[in-house]
Amino acid sequence: MTRRGLRFGLLGVPVLFDGDPGDGRPGEDGCAGAVRSIGSPKMRTLLAALLLDAGRVVSVEALKDAMWGGAPPASAQPSLHNHVARLRRLLDDPERLVTVPTGYVLRVGEGELDVQVFDARTAAARAAHARRDWARVVRECTAALALWRGTPLAGLPAEVGGYALVRRLREARLLLLEWRYDAELALDGGRLAGLVPELAALAAEYPLREGYHRQLMLALHRTGRQAEALVVHRDLRARLVEELGVEPGRAVREAHVEVLRGSGEGAGDEGPGGSEGSGGSACPEGLAGVGGHSGGPGVSVSSSGVAGLSEAAGVPGVPGVPGDGVSGGPGGPGDRGGAGGAGEGGVAGDGGGGSGPAAGVSAVPRPAQLPPPPAHFTGRTDVRDELLRVLTRRPRPAVPAVAVISGTAGVGKSALALHVAHMLTERFSDGQLHIGLHGATPGTAPLTPAQALTALLRDLGTAPRDIPEHPESAAALLRSLLAPTRTLLVLDDAVNAAQVRPLLPAGTGCAVIVTSRSPLAALDGAARFPLGPLSGEESAALLRAASGRDGLDAGHPLVALTGRLPLALRIVAARLAARRALTPDVLAGQLSAADSRLSHLEYDDLSVRRSLAVALDALAASDREADRDAALALCRIGALDLPGYGVPLLARLIGTDEPRAEAALDRLVDVALMEETAYGRYVPHDLVRDFARERAAAAADATGGVPS
Repeated sequence: MTRRGLRFGLLGVPVLFDGDPGDGRPGEDGCAGAVRSIGSPKMRTLLAALLLDAGRVVSVEALKDAMWGGAPPASAQPSLHNHVARLRRLLDDPERLVTVPTGYVLRVGEGELDVQVFDARTAAARAAHARRDWARVVRECTAALALWRGTPLAGLPAEVGGYALVRRLREARLLLLEWRYDAELALDGGRLAGLVPELAALAAEYPLREGYHRQLMLALHRTGRQAEALVVHRDLRARLVEELGVEPGRAVREAHVEVLRGSGEGAGDEGPGGSEGSGGSACPEGLAGVGGHSGGPGVSVSSSGVAGLSEAAGVPGVPGVPGDGVSGGPGGPGDRGGAGGAGEGGVAGDGGGGSGPAAGVSAVPRPAQLPPPPAHFTGRTDVRDELLRVLTRRPRPAVPAVAVISGTAGVGKSALALHVAHMLTERFSDGQLHIGLHGATPGTAPLTPAQALTALLRDLGTAPRDIPEHPESAAALLRSLLAPTRTLLVLDDAVNAAQVRPLLPAGTGCAVIVTSRSPLAALDGAARFPLGPLSGEESAALLRAASGRDGLDAGHPLVALTGRLPLALRIVAARLAARRALTPDVLAGQLSAADSRLSHLEYDDLSVRRSLAVALDALAASDREADRDAALALCRIGALDLPGYGVPLLARLIGTDEPRAEAALDRLVDVALMEETAYGRYVPHDLVRDFARERAAAAADATGGVPS
């Protein structure tokens, strides 16, 4: 058991908190207890790198990269061990920082990391905001914001990473501020005058974020400063029109109406303006389809700059779901995103696509998210044609076409998916969605289904505050939005079937391409396309095209030395293109002479070794016995280095019975580190064999066979 009360902080400079608020849970401020000093920058970097992948294996190489960048000194290994030992002493808990064959795992319990507490408070605030429980909104937002000690991961080198996390946390903080001001405007608890300077500072810092401007307008107006409120609206509108070519969103226009009508009283429990979908802005009572309060009954708005609001045709509470006269494509009405920043741009049915006079309302553009097609796509003709046939055939009732492209690291799964997807853009005329699920991205945890659903719903125009908190509800909303459309989804780098299932549409006009190292055999109804290495001719063609070197044919040694793996071929081609003086024969000699080819198969952000390490590290850190056995088996295979392996031999190698050894081999096949060429015979790819030898040698060099 880990020590109760020890908590970690990343919302600012990385720190440790020691102390128990009484019940084993974070206190109201989330950081009760004494701050334990972390002496050196290297120690803070080590702690942050481990916390970013808390509960997962962080490899020794990844820690070296984080602590010393791309050029670790010769003493990096012993220095890392010294820093780990010092961190263990600081943690004062032998079960916190655990050594595994490939690196280290920092165990962090629920609620022991300030980011976890911050996320939980944010979720509670979102739910309270949706219920219009304004007192609860203030409490949850205040508690979450109290955790914020400064920019997350402050003072750390760029090599630590975490950019996406920092961006997400910054956006969450801005939303928390917005929700809290919504609640304070609704409660009108005597602090309105005090809100003005705070909102003025935020509006100046975020000049295109409409939410803060709307709240500043309302705070000024309700404290008797109507003229200043109108100036805020005038300046915001001029800025949006000049810089972005758009009018303010509906929420700002409704606040403008309140200021013009002088209707600053009676907000009450309806929120800071009463419009349920707009994040809390004033709405005259006579506007059809938009809940709200007004300055008096029967107010009619026809020429005050909010034309078209009375024609709200969307399904209430479901942003982007079309109503009468609204386009059914995914580019329907919704959150404008960039201009509003926090979803101020739209609400269900707010004028988009219909025939009503939706002046100044901008619709979410049709998604066209596919990255550029691969520049030198080569081969795969038969697989490509079969993929096109599967994705364009007459669908079964209520079942979209789903294709899974699987194979080992660097075999070209994503390239094939993009190549085919670009060929289908005209067929899927309502848009193409692309999301990286990070199933095997070095240094990045896989997206959860909830995170992926949130990203897809936002891409379809759903305002962040309207995205359901529960994944089941979010998945249902995604299916509703996509059902009437012809949309292609590319789900890249999936980790397992459970990650993919909630993201699948229900409409027969949609299709899905999934890439994964696993064939995702548990994903029912999918057509599967396992990829192997390229042929010799295809490999030579890719080398010629990507390197610009003529004369490379299927018999050149580089073809065999790369294992005909597209990633390795691209790296070799990049090295030849970068150094014109480096000849293919010289490079082939370097690859042949090296103890491991993997050191020469790295260039810029391309690395065969890192791609393979992700799968092995995930197995080693898994809670499943078969996964840990599989990680051990690969290291033992590297030490023995035979052409192929059977279950009885592997059982002896890892010291277990045959059923357990077979389960380990099956897991290696599932993550594409081994191939079952015949029943009971398992063979690693050439480059996987090199990788296994490296890991076996590293384990043998370390004290006791593992990193100390």
